[in-house]
Amino acid sequence: MSDPVFVAFATQKGGAGKSTLTTLVASYLYYVEGVEVAAMDCDSTQHSLNVYREHDLLVTKENPFLKRAMRRFYEKFRKRPYKILLVHPSEAYKVAQQHIDEGNTPAVVFFDITGTINDRATVNLIANMDYVFVPITTETGEMASSITFANHVNNRMITTGETHIKGLRLIWNKIRTREKTRLCEIIDRYIAKLGLDSLDTVLVKSDKFEKDGHEIGNSGVFRSTLLPPDKRLLKGSNLPELVAEIRKIINV
Repeated sequence: MSDPVFVAFATQKGGAGKSTLTTLVASYLYYVEGVEVAAMDCDSTQHSLNVYREHDLLVTKENPFLKRAMRRFYEKFRKRPYKILLVHPSEAYKVAQQHIDEGNTPAVVFFDITGTINDRATVNLIANMDYVFVPITTETGEMASSITFANHVNNRMITTGETHIKGLRLIWNKIRTREKTRLCEIIDRYIAKLGLDSLDTVLVKSDKFEKDGHEIGNSGVFRSTLLPPDKRLLKGSNLPELVAEIRKIINV
């Protein structure tokens, strides 16, 4: 078996969607495509992935519709939910290696990282990634922050050849159409001059990305650490296309 691929979704500024992207991609790979994964929740100030997991456990226990859906799914899936490990950035790489050494065999280990460029532990962790994906939105502050962060990682880390990073891509997120807008295309031309690139696939701005279940009702879930996204909600989301593009890049 080949070594696991270490993948980080990282940004400097909250709101761009790194934790949501980590959950969506990890869950789609694991629950839909059968790829073994593990997730490292390295955002020690919020631990968003763990918050998602606790919420998912609550709603699938309290909501009869989701409880039945979960039971039916796991009767066929016959595996446990993927592991989410809560770690400080300074310990994340070591804990991930220990998880693998204990006999676990993830093809991909996802790291949900707050990408501050002023924290040594976080910088060292990013340097140990194989691939870094940076969410970017068209909101001015978030856009500038994502570009600054990606440019820093590229110039200070990747181009030096002193890190493990094989590739960095930005991901357009919360876009109002399924295709890149004119603003996205203008920014793509700008970041190309910086030596950066974005994925072809964009994720649309939609309420479905916040659908994580409630304690009542019979609506399906889209973002879940315990279940695959409801097939009815996948239409128009570009999530399958995004996962396919990421898989091609990381060769999994």
